[in-house]
Amino acid sequence: MSTLASSSVPFESTDENTDTQQADTSKLGIASILANVTEAAVVTNLSGKIVGYNRQLNDVVPHIHDAHCITDLFTLSSKSLNTTCLTNIGDTVGRRSGSFPIQLTRIHTGAESQPSIPTFVSMLRAPDTRLPAALLYKLDEHILRFSMRLRQIHIAKKEHARYAKQATLNAITDPLTGLKNRRFVQSFMDLQWHGQFRKGEDSVLILFDIDHFKQINDTHGHPVGDEAIKVFADCLLSQARPTDVVGRWGGEEFIVLLTNCSCEQARVYLERVMTHIRLLKVPCDQGHISMTASAGYCAFSQAKSVEHSFTQADTALYAAKSNGRDRYKKASA
Repeated sequence: MSTLASSSVPFESTDENTDTQQADTSKLGIASILANVTEAAVVTNLSGKIVGYNRQLNDVVPHIHDAHCITDLFTLSSKSLNTTCLTNIGDTVGRRSGSFPIQLTRIHTGAESQPSIPTFVSMLRAPDTRLPAALLYKLDEHILRFSMRLRQIHIAKKEHARYAKQATLNAITDPLTGLKNRRFVQSFMDLQWHGQFRKGEDSVLILFDIDHFKQINDTHGHPVGDEAIKVFADCLLSQARPTDVVGRWGGEEFIVLLTNCSCEQARVYLERVMTHIRLLKVPCDQGHISMTASAGYCAFSQAKSVEHSFTQADTALYAAKSNGRDRYKKASA
């Protein structure tokens, strides 16, 4: 049932002063030993170097291929031994017969704590000389499966959280520009409307419309039109403050809500952003095209409701377009 996943490696002593005679691991038949072990198991030489492991261990410790020593995978968490080093366990086990119980803790790259794993370690001796040759570690299968299941649940929860976060972002984001979408802006405006009265602040709603956008689409095609929308959106966002909300209302219409802002401060923003819009260049087959935009704005303090402020700003936008475009206009008081 089980297979050897790592070939046998001859033992090389790492302690020149040791008095313990040790046998070569190549005569043990490690593959045969592991094939008869039902638990997850690993075999090391007496210095801790991994010389074989079975499929069960590979299933629960996938990164075992990268490990060279037992200490690459586990730390000793037993308190009954007089040593804290796994490579010294052979001295203790060699004085006993049968299996010796220890507690191991998996080394994990994540920050979460790892449960200790009951493990039984026994000495493998050379069949001809009976000298100590290797150590066989048998890990408790039930604890390992439980640990693996916990890890799978943890990974699944992280994946679910990532997908949930992405779904939330998709629900409030315009896919073409990356700006906030109409749904989010509407909700935010409602919250801002009610919050400003408690804080004694004002907000200014601005509506933008790209001038002659249909002509851009008809003349240069929809891909160029989409690029023009993205370039325009980036311009609006780059000139806004982190506390402001910039969104795409639909088509070539955009909305900006300047929070904690007066009409005079909004005018300064509009002067700046309109200048940048005139400098925009959108690549096309003929080289590049420029664009202009019209805008209308209304302070919340001028309106009776969010809907009223939007209507006022929309009326001002229409007046700006009727008066020649490439300009902004404030809503009438």
